[in-house]
Amino acid sequence: MGVAFRAALCVIFGGISSLHGMRADYASPIWERTPRADGKRHVDAPATIAKLLEMHADTYFYLIHGETDWDDMRKEFLPAAAEASLNVWLYLVPPSECPPPCALPFQSDYVRMATEIAKLSLEYPNLKGMAIDDFAYNTQLFTPEYVVRLRQAGKAVNPSFRFYPLLYWRSLTPEMLDRYAPGIDGVIFAYRDEPTINTTRNQSLREQLDRAESLLAERNKALVLMVYCAPLGRIPIPPGVDYVRSSVATGLSDVKSGKLEGVVTYKLDKQGLPAPMKENYARSGNGRGTMLVSGLNLKAGSFGELHTRIHVRPGEFRNGSLTFWRTAFYSRLPEGYLFLQILLNGQPLWEKDIASFKSGVWEPERVEFGGMRSSGTAALQIRTVLRRDASSLTVTVGVDDLDAPNWRIGDRGFEDPAEWATKHNDPAFLPLVQIFDPQRPIQMFHAVRDIYGAARR
Repeated sequence: MGVAFRAALCVIFGGISSLHGMRADYASPIWERTPRADGKRHVDAPATIAKLLEMHADTYFYLIHGETDWDDMRKEFLPAAAEASLNVWLYLVPPSECPPPCALPFQSDYVRMATEIAKLSLEYPNLKGMAIDDFAYNTQLFTPEYVVRLRQAGKAVNPSFRFYPLLYWRSLTPEMLDRYAPGIDGVIFAYRDEPTINTTRNQSLREQLDRAESLLAERNKALVLMVYCAPLGRIPIPPGVDYVRSSVATGLSDVKSGKLEGVVTYKLDKQGLPAPMKENYARSGNGRGTMLVSGLNLKAGSFGELHTRIHVRPGEFRNGSLTFWRTAFYSRLPEGYLFLQILLNGQPLWEKDIASFKSGVWEPERVEFGGMRSSGTAALQIRTVLRRDASSLTVTVGVDDLDAPNWRIGDRGFEDPAEWATKHNDPAFLPLVQIFDPQRPIQMFHAVRDIYGAARR
């Protein structure tokens, strides 16, 4: 069968299934337990495909990142996926995400990759196209002209070849889409509640999805929603089951109404195992107080806090004290900007510059207080506050194991979210009681499986 004839068949029949209504998953394959003769562990194609079928996915975005990924895909995964009637996209990382030991085929020539992917798609029509991660951060290479060449190279081999860049909200602008429209077939929109980057709160999803759908429809381009099922790289707060369930359901509702081409889950755990203890970020137990600060153009005076009612012994606190443990996680934080405070009934007892904290290390603090008259109940407030305007911050603060002899604190170890209330004056500040649930990955898989299964019917 000639190349031209096979390409014509792909145009006529479109492969195994249509793209509209895509119920997809990306990354986190199941790996073989033991290395092969080459000393490397390879993707376990049968096990991964079995879990994708169990979750009622019809599409898988296969990540090419390691030196064995390309051969594993074309020799093992793709043929097995074809037999299972599972569509496949090749998902590639840009140069900024490929330090050693990352390895891309064809000397990182993306135009050549598009050609080779299109050739494979003639043999396996379930191979639909190519996607590139973090596209807008790599426009020095991915110029509009380069992207047109990439797409044309794929379509010259198979006219059904499609190319989708991944874009975040800040890059989904009319100007960006107009520049790249001649070289793309659609966009993968990775939702993360921008400009306050997190995967905990999704109240902005509806508005952002409406806007993105309108922008892509105006340009006759497809849109796929990506929902995070794992923590963002710099933020050690995994999304909850309810967050993923509601986000996926919102996307599938738009798929049903024809406004969205599909939904793809990112890093959905398919092992069927409890979460490892390394994902427990509490100092002790399963919970901690967490205050995420994540956003752009933050103003001095912005704050977020956790507060609870405590019972105070009558009389003066002549020799009272509060001890607790605190930590922070950040990659860059200048001095004099972000502070952690302890307050009682709005009166500051203690504060410290978070820039002085060793990132990722739990350390104890002791707050001495005296001369305070109070009895009955009082409000204990744990607050992060910004003292200077900041163009960008991503800092996660943790607090745990409170102890105060003169106070009766209902939840000293942050094990019960109902005992703590939250307050903030800027959405970039996200306070919460973070609970480690070892069953989270299993429950999340079941949630997506049930939603995808319902959409399939």
